[in-house]
Amino acid sequence: MQPLQYIGLALGGLSVFLYGLLAFSDYLKELAGIRLRTIITRISGTTWKALLTGLIVTALWQSSSVTTVVAVALVNAGMLPFEAALGLIFGANIGTTITAQIVAFNITQWGLFILPIGLITYLVGKKKRAKTIGLSIFSFGLLLSGLWLMELGLSPLKESAYLQSLLVAFSTKPWLGILAGAVFTGIIQSSSATTSLVVAMARQGLMTFGAAVPLVLGANVGTTVTALLASIGTKLSARRTAVAHLLFNLVGVILIYPFLVTGIYQNAVISISEIFGDVSLPRLIANSHTLFNVVWALFWAFQVNNFAKLVKWLVKGEEKIFTKPEYLHANLLSAPSLALDALRSTLKYMADVSISMLNSVVEMILKEEKYNGEEIWNMENLVDDLYSDGLQYANKLAQTSLSEEEVAYLAAIVHSMDDVERWGDHATNLIEFAEFVYENDVHFSPKGQESLKQLFGLVKANLDRAQQVIDNGFSESILELTVLTEEQIDALVKELRNERTERLIQGEVSVSAAVIYVDILTNLERVADHCLNVVQNFSRIHGEKVSDERRQ
Repeated sequence: MQPLQYIGLALGGLSVFLYGLLAFSDYLKELAGIRLRTIITRISGTTWKALLTGLIVTALWQSSSVTTVVAVALVNAGMLPFEAALGLIFGANIGTTITAQIVAFNITQWGLFILPIGLITYLVGKKKRAKTIGLSIFSFGLLLSGLWLMELGLSPLKESAYLQSLLVAFSTKPWLGILAGAVFTGIIQSSSATTSLVVAMARQGLMTFGAAVPLVLGANVGTTVTALLASIGTKLSARRTAVAHLLFNLVGVILIYPFLVTGIYQNAVISISEIFGDVSLPRLIANSHTLFNVVWALFWAFQVNNFAKLVKWLVKGEEKIFTKPEYLHANLLSAPSLALDALRSTLKYMADVSISMLNSVVEMILKEEKYNGEEIWNMENLVDDLYSDGLQYANKLAQTSLSEEEVAYLAAIVHSMDDVERWGDHATNLIEFAEFVYENDVHFSPKGQESLKQLFGLVKANLDRAQQVIDNGFSESILELTVLTEEQIDALVKELRNERTERLIQGEVSVSAAVIYVDILTNLERVADHCLNVVQNFSRIHGEKVSDERRQ
């Protein structure tokens, strides 16, 4: 073949491989993303459970970057404690080595045979899940086929004096290899891809063990770029999670560097590989990746509290975060008054999270800035979990012996849970509007923004009153103020709708801006309705006569 054809094979193979790797990860996430996210939040209670979860999830997703970004998002939403996220990061760094271990087996030439299997599965599949499985198989075939094509395209470089000198430089000056691996991985945002490429080059005789190890270690540093980017604009705990990922890899590389220069680390990899009976160059490279991440993850797992203190010292600050509380203990059901207090505590927490959601999303809309939908959706999942757990607990409590007063109290709490859960639903509606505003470059007039601020100010006042009733109990004055403010909200919404209609007819606003504006008004008005409902729910315990006309 001509040189140009070899270049085409190499570049084309690299492109097919990277696309296959990204697609494979995406389809696996589509198959199990929601379930895996639930698993992450439910079984990451201790460092070791979190480590195992991160390992398994990353092995399935084929991307430590994805796992770390999810960890950042969950911590940002308060659904995962910072310490549990550290365990996830430790496990993710082990899980990401699986790809290179698979590639180290000489199976790249089988990629072309896997492609038709995936295509047939996709074509004959009737349900979406079956088709996604077919696409997953197909993308895995692309991954292997891309590596095989790249190996063919790079084969002439065996005789390249420039490549040989570069490999010698990486071997004698490992920091150059670490830098190269970090930069390349930072660009493609996948340490699995970098390591797999190095393994594939080694199979073609294009890589020495001494040059490969620094590249692989550099890949561990470069992969932290994704999480760092994902943490921009997030809360303090999420930024700490991203910094922890960087620190984990960077400090590990720095500490192992002296052993790398002296060859001790390379010899250790060879000795361990001999135990397993495979000292081929591709396997040695894959094992060097695995050994670094396993040793370093175990090292920090045994002193996760010290690691957390170090990160918190580097990224200083205080913030309020939401994690799923454990109020609803089964042993309280025998004491109805305590069980009711536990349910009320759950309701308080739901209200706190929902109000934070609303504050965040309204701020995004008013600033017309890039929305953080991931955070809002995670908080919504937390509210839904609390709501589901609360209803199940209330059902069990209702089957016990309750006094008439306790039955009324239980009804008030359950009805209020319905209303507070609806606050969260309206917040997720609003995040979709925030997305539309940002992506479609919709702008509200200064007057329109001021009107939204005025409306949300009234809604926020009733949110605070509803929360006050949940926290401290009902008072007739709060009911009167809530009803008065609700009337003001209704009147203002009616006025703003009429005003927006007139401006639309006169051509002063675009159709898209007018529609989205009215949708925002409607959702804020309904949030206020549910605020009044909450106050009314608790007023019934005290025998107050209230109207049910506003119940949604």
